[in-house]
Amino acid sequence: MQCAGIGRRQKKEKKVARERISVDPHQRSRRRQQPGGGKRFMPVIIGLLMLLVFAGAAGGYIYEKKYAPTKELADQADYFGVSGDEVTIYLDEEQQADENGKLVLAKCVNGGVFLPYEWVMSNLNRRFFWASDVTEVLYTMPTETLKYGIGDTLSDGSTPFLKLGNGTENLYLNVKLVAEHTNIRFTSYVSAEQKRIFIFDDFSPYTEATVQKMEAVRLLGGVKSPVLTTLEQGANVKILEAMENWSRVETEDGYIGWLRNKRLSDERSVTPESTFTAPEYTHKLLDQKVVMGFHQVTSQAANASFASATAQPGSTMNVIAPTWFILNSDQGTFTSYWSADYVQAAHAAGYQVWAVVNNFDAGNIDESVFLENTALRAQLVASLVSTAVAGGIDGLNIDFELIPTGLGRAYIQFMRELGVACRQAGLVLSADCYVPYNYNSHYDIEELGECIDYVVIMCYDEHYVGSEEGSVASIDYVKRGISEAGSAMDSDRVIIALPFYTRVWITGADGKTRSEALSVQTALNWVAQKGVQLEWQEDLGQNYGEVTDGTEVKKVWMEDDQSMQRKVDAVKEAGCAGVAGWKLGQEPQSFWSILDLNADSAAQN
Repeated sequence: MQCAGIGRRQKKEKKVARERISVDPHQRSRRRQQPGGGKRFMPVIIGLLMLLVFAGAAGGYIYEKKYAPTKELADQADYFGVSGDEVTIYLDEEQQADENGKLVLAKCVNGGVFLPYEWVMSNLNRRFFWASDVTEVLYTMPTETLKYGIGDTLSDGSTPFLKLGNGTENLYLNVKLVAEHTNIRFTSYVSAEQKRIFIFDDFSPYTEATVQKMEAVRLLGGVKSPVLTTLEQGANVKILEAMENWSRVETEDGYIGWLRNKRLSDERSVTPESTFTAPEYTHKLLDQKVVMGFHQVTSQAANASFASATAQPGSTMNVIAPTWFILNSDQGTFTSYWSADYVQAAHAAGYQVWAVVNNFDAGNIDESVFLENTALRAQLVASLVSTAVAGGIDGLNIDFELIPTGLGRAYIQFMRELGVACRQAGLVLSADCYVPYNYNSHYDIEELGECIDYVVIMCYDEHYVGSEEGSVASIDYVKRGISEAGSAMDSDRVIIALPFYTRVWITGADGKTRSEALSVQTALNWVAQKGVQLEWQEDLGQNYGEVTDGTEVKKVWMEDDQSMQRKVDAVKEAGCAGVAGWKLGQEPQSFWSILDLNADSAAQN
C-alpha cells in the first residue's frame, strides 16, 4: 500500500512537471525577459525623442533665421544722415548730394525750412539774385523786380531768407519763397527727430496703392532687412519701383523703402495738380524775318558812312545795328555816337535801328563794378532806355563780350532789369551770344530767351587771331549755334549772325603762323589775283585753297556765295527768326539775295 501511494504521488508530480514543460517556451521566455529587456531599450527611445525635439528646434531656428521677418530697426540717423536742425532734401524722391557725395542740407528755423541758395539756383529756379551790396534777394518779373530784404516777411510772417555768413554758400532761401516763384510742391517733416523735406517739380502721373494689413517698410527688399517704419492697415503709399515680390515705395510719413507686394492692394493712377501760375513774358517782335546788318561806328563822324554801308543794290536788310553806345568806365557810363540824321535816313530806307551797346572798344573796363552794384545797374538801364527813346531808336542790342564766368549771374540780372525797362518803353531788346559751349554757358541763353526779345548767336570766329588755323565759320559750327540755341529757347526768336569776312592764314619760313582778316569781297579779289585754286570741302561747307607766296604759305577757307547759301539754308530749315551779318561794307552784293529770308513770303503776298 505504501508503495502504491508513493507511486501515485510520483505519477502526479511527473504529470505536473510534464504540464510545466508543455507551457509555450516563448511565453516563458517573455515573462523571464520583461524586467531586464525594457530597461535596455528605454535609452534608445528617449534618445530618439530627444533627437526629434532637437531636430525640430534646429529646424525652427533655421527657419526663423532664414525666413522669418526680422524686427530689427534701421538706424534712422544713419539712414537720413541728419541731426538737430539739419534737414535732408529729397528732390523727386532722390536724396540730394553734391558731386563728392556729401549731403546737401537745408536748415530748420522756427518750424520753417530754408534751402541752400546755390542748390536752389542749380536745381529749381535760377532767377533769384543775391544783391550783396544791398543785402537783398531780388526776383525779376516781366514788369518789375521784387526785393526781399532783412526784416521783410512773407505773407505768413516768416522771413524770406537766412544769411549765416559771407558768400552765397551761407545763404538760405525760405522754401515758401521758392514755391511762390517756382512750379514745385513740397512736404516737410520738421517735427521728426531726423528732419527732411520732399520737393517735387515733376507733375507726371504716378501709381498709388493701399496697405491691406499692418506691414513693415524695410531698408531693402527682403524680410531680413531692417525696418524703417511700420504702416497700419489702410495707409497709402506711392509706388516708385515695382519688382516681382517687393516694391520700392514712398510713405506718407516721409520714408522711402521696400514693401511686400502681397500687402498692397487697390493700385490707382494719381496725377498731381499744380496751382502755380508762371509769369508771362511778352516779346516785341518784327512781323517778318529779321535781316540785320551790323554797322561799325567808332566816332560821331563815322555816321556819315551810312550811305556807303547801305549802298548795295538789292539789299534785303530790314534792321541796321550801329555800334553807337560804347562803355567807357567801370561805373557803367557810356559814350554815345547817336545821330538824329542817321536815324531819319535809316527809317526813310525802311530800316529799324537797333543801337549796339558794346564793351570791347572802351579799353580796360572792369564790368564787375557796375554789374554787381544794384544802383549802377539801375542807372545804366535808365540811361540806355531814355537815350534810345529820346533818339527815336527802335531797339537795343547788347554786345558784352568776354564776360567772365563769375559775372554770369550779374550779367543776366542786368539783362532782366533792362528787359523790364525796354518792355515798358516799347523797345526791342536783343543780346549777342557766342556759339554755346560749356565754357560760355554763363551767358545762359535759356534765361535770356525768356526775358528779352531776340538772342543773336555770333556764328563766326570759330578760328581767330591767336588760335590754330582754320575756318571762320564752318557749316558744322553754324549748325551747332543753331541747334544749341534752339534747344534753349524758341527758334523763332534766334537770329544767326554770319561773317562778311574771312581770314588768310600765313605761315612764314620760321614756321610761325599768323592771320589777316579780309572782307569777303577783298578775299575774292585776292584769290583771283594770286591764282589760288579753290576746292570745295563738303564737311566744312566751304571752298579751301592755298598758295605759296615767296617764302610764305597762305591758306584760305573762303566765305563766298556757295558757303553762305549752305549756312542760310540751315537757318531756314531750323525756322530761326533771322540772320545778321558782321559787318556792313564787307559783303559782296550777291550775298543779299541769299540772305533774303522774306522772299518766299513776299512772293506769296
